[in-house]
Amino acid sequence: MAVIATKDIVPISQARVRLTELADDVSKSGHEKVFTKNGKSYVALITAEQLDDYRRFKEAEHLSMLEALVEAAEDIDAGRVYTWDEFKPRLAKLRAKAKRIAGA
Repeated sequence: MAVIATKDIVPISQARVRLTELADDVSKSGHEKVFTKNGKSYVALITAEQLDDYRRFKEAEHLSMLEALVEAAEDIDAGRVYTWDEFKPRLAKLRAKAKRIAGA
């Protein structure tokens, strides 16, 4: 997860006055700005390219979930199912693999 520098956290009251300056900085540096309201994260200013990337990522994520659901339905229809006791060891292996990948 990316860490946002303190200089990139801006109260919304300041952002109103400095919007063009902040937008130019985001455009040149690619570092997003987080605007706060009453001391809490409120909205973010990112480049149009970053927004496009985010949208593509979300679309791919949704398609991936739909594909997984279709595959699961096909497995159920084909009788490829496990009891909970049969599945627990497989789940433990999947979790261990995920931890190894996350730690790498």
